[in-house]
Amino acid sequence: MNMILTLIIFIPILGALLGSLVRASIPLLRLLAIVTSLFVLGLSWILAWYFDPHAGMQFVHIAPWIQNYGITYYVGVDALSLVLLLMITLIMPLLYLYMWREKRHGYWYNMMALQTGVLGAVLSLDLILFYLFWETMLLPVFIMIGRYGNTDNQYNAMRIVVMTIFGSMAMLFSMLYMGYLFFQSHGFWSFSYNDIASLSLDPRTSIVVAAGFLLAFAIKIPLPLFHTWMAPAYGSSPTPAVVILSSIMAKLGIYGIWRFGFGLFESTLEYYVTPLIVFALIGVIFYAIHAIMEPNLRRMFAYSSGSHLSLILLGLMLENVYTWNGSLYLVATHALASAGILIMIGMIYRRVRSITIDDLGGIAQVAPRFAFFFSFFALSIAGLPGTGGFVAELLIIIGAFKYSMIVGVFAALTMIAAITFVFWMLQRTLFGAPSTVTAGFQDLGRIDLLILTPLALLLLLTGLAPSLFTQLFEPALLEMLQAIGRYR
Repeated sequence: MNMILTLIIFIPILGALLGSLVRASIPLLRLLAIVTSLFVLGLSWILAWYFDPHAGMQFVHIAPWIQNYGITYYVGVDALSLVLLLMITLIMPLLYLYMWREKRHGYWYNMMALQTGVLGAVLSLDLILFYLFWETMLLPVFIMIGRYGNTDNQYNAMRIVVMTIFGSMAMLFSMLYMGYLFFQSHGFWSFSYNDIASLSLDPRTSIVVAAGFLLAFAIKIPLPLFHTWMAPAYGSSPTPAVVILSSIMAKLGIYGIWRFGFGLFESTLEYYVTPLIVFALIGVIFYAIHAIMEPNLRRMFAYSSGSHLSLILLGLMLENVYTWNGSLYLVATHALASAGILIMIGMIYRRVRSITIDDLGGIAQVAPRFAFFFSFFALSIAGLPGTGGFVAELLIIIGAFKYSMIVGVFAALTMIAAITFVFWMLQRTLFGAPSTVTAGFQDLGRIDLLILTPLALLLLLTGLAPSLFTQLFEPALLEMLQAIGRYR
């Protein structure tokens, strides 16, 4: 079983390499993508079945790599990474089904490479290995936006690359300096997560080094002031790329703060808690206001994603049992809901070549199945009772009130703001008389239903039976809170 994580990481890119070697046709490439993603999904569920919520890091695999500088191939999974792993491996096969009629070879190759990048980043426990996978995620997204996007796609691709690389370089410098400090104190190099976590840094050095990591993660989320790439990139990205950006890559920013912020800079993070809480509170309201005012559906849900990610970060920084459970649960449930709604926005664009709200209307009259699923996913993002998002947001709000009345009120405003813009959007998009654009709107077909139904069922299951899922990660979160003295 110690090789299972390596198989999960590299099977997608091996599928892409096999396709390139045999110069695969589109049908063969499509088959490779779907089969490899389903195989990885199966492996991840086997892993989850044998995962022990009380055992910490598991399925660890360590192999020497660049030995002179202490860089190893070091992967493992714990409760944090397991949640993201299961989320990624579920979403990818559904995206490949959405791409069923895609006839451009590069589209398929880039998506398989991207899958390896995100999985590697989630499972890496060597800092340099994590950085390599972190950067591997960026190149396929750059190509997807720059080559296959629309409306200023090349400019927007360069913008996201420049901003992300700026943050990544800051993180890399921090990693290299920590490796050097380890060398100075021990006489040999290491970038192992456990070794670096054992370093005793003076407060000033720790504050500066932590800033490099936090900058990279703040850009990836993104927090306000670091968000200028977000709406243009979401607006010009092809649908699979924008689903990856919102449902997976943005969540890796949260994961990075959780893994490295609390893992490597536990005491130092206290210096950043108040600024991060302020950024999160600003983001909750700032992004929600932009979502209400936005006429473009994809950009609207980009801002909605920013608001919910700010809420997740807020829960993380408040450091109590309720907010941590709610934040990790919202990472997963928001990923499912945002994947569903963004895929459906892509379906709208395929049908009518527009995702501007003013061009739409009356879809419920001509496509009732589409209207049902679209309403369900949109309301799930707004915290519809009975869905996982409601449970997650409620936990964060309870924990926020436990921390402070003012912070609790701001946290609750996320749900109110989301309901406001979602109902306003649904009224203009689905109801009323069909417009000239939507008069012949095609309802969902069999493949469409095959894509959307698993996401909808999981959102219901996470809402109606949350204990089935929280038992996978709650013991680990409680242990982490006790370790940092924040069990409350």
